[in-house]
Amino acid sequence: MEGKIRFQEFSKRNYVFFIAALVILAWHTQIGLDGDSIWFSEQLEETSYMGFLTERYQDWTSRLLIEAGLLFFTSHVAVWRIVDVAVWVFLLYGLTKLTEEDYTAQLAGTVCLLCSCYSLKDMNGAGWIATINNYLWPLACFIGMLLILKKILQGQPIKWYAGAAGLILAVLTCNHEQGVAASFASIFCCTLYMAWKKIKINKWVWGYLSVAIASLIFILSCPGNAARKQTEISTYFQDFPELTLWNKLDMGITPICHYSIIDNNYLFLVFLSLLCIAVWKMPVASWKKYLAFAPIIGTLAVRYFLGEIEKFLPGVVNIVKPVGLKGTYVPGSGWSVLALFFYAGMVAFVLWELCLVWQVNHEDGIFLFAALGIGFGTVFMMCFSPTILISGTRTYLFWQAALVIASGHLWNKYLEKPDRQKMAVMVAGFAALSLIVHTDYIVWG
Repeated sequence: MEGKIRFQEFSKRNYVFFIAALVILAWHTQIGLDGDSIWFSEQLEETSYMGFLTERYQDWTSRLLIEAGLLFFTSHVAVWRIVDVAVWVFLLYGLTKLTEEDYTAQLAGTVCLLCSCYSLKDMNGAGWIATINNYLWPLACFIGMLLILKKILQGQPIKWYAGAAGLILAVLTCNHEQGVAASFASIFCCTLYMAWKKIKINKWVWGYLSVAIASLIFILSCPGNAARKQTEISTYFQDFPELTLWNKLDMGITPICHYSIIDNNYLFLVFLSLLCIAVWKMPVASWKKYLAFAPIIGTLAVRYFLGEIEKFLPGVVNIVKPVGLKGTYVPGSGWSVLALFFYAGMVAFVLWELCLVWQVNHEDGIFLFAALGIGFGTVFMMCFSPTILISGTRTYLFWQAALVIASGHLWNKYLEKPDRQKMAVMVAGFAALSLIVHTDYIVWG
């Protein structure tokens, strides 16, 4: 009887993930080999695993674990579909669990809807299998490692097999450049937090940190990465060696501002709405509450109403042009300067609202700053590589996951039950809109 009750409670709490698994599985029946995935599927016809990986290490990349997996899964697509569905569901579960340890089915559903706001076409930048394995799988492993770190921070005992699993997840995460940056930053933040709270640093934390440091050394010393950088410079970005530090900083910050604010990024709009609601729930001055609307108004204005604004301010549409080869700033262009000031103002307003959260609740503020900071850092680091131009928006995946965590946290902490339901409906609307916009591409792209 007790087992039956436990099963019922488990099902009631997690049925959303079962529904998500069915939806994702149905979508995966449409996915086959395309893009770079076709190329990987043909490699074992001419060489062995070891021969391929040795050549790639010398000439192209340090992602040996990821590419070994691609050799196998592009030859066994049916197996990949099953494994990838499990990875997606684990990612949804992990994001929910990070948001709230004792999550409810409603929170799980909201996190799934938040993830549905993501522009899924980003995961086909180089073919579905190749892009997902290169980006989404390291993210899922990273989230799994964070779940173990969270238990350590909460002072919960860690079984040896859980700690060992964390090491495996750390190794898989850190085979990806953005993954190793996110891992190192998150582990570093954890050690600082534990030192601040005077918590003894667990041995597994040192193990994960060692993996991150060793992976950084491996990536930075890989001859293939150096060769790839030179190839990409000569082929795609010949001006890269001449870029100033200002150009690189510009290219590291303004593209993510453009992607979040101006592109049809519904997840960022949801995050701004929840952050504004959180400020309104706080015991702060009324003028601060009204000022919290500024990022939402700014986003809506440049995204949907520039045509009307241009009637009064001719040429204003120029501020939404994508960044160029050297960033947003163009010497002699007043509109590029205006765009930079606009982005800076939007970032300043969001940081100010996050500071208000921190002032009211230090732990909430630290959680949001850490999540968003690590996510932003994985995008910003791209400015130091010529790959920034050819990788496209798939490199924003970690940032989008950070927005999901931050939005879920705000939804769960600052909304009452009736308001949570209303916001969940709004998020569902954005998710539906995102699917409508990208459905043809997702199914047939």
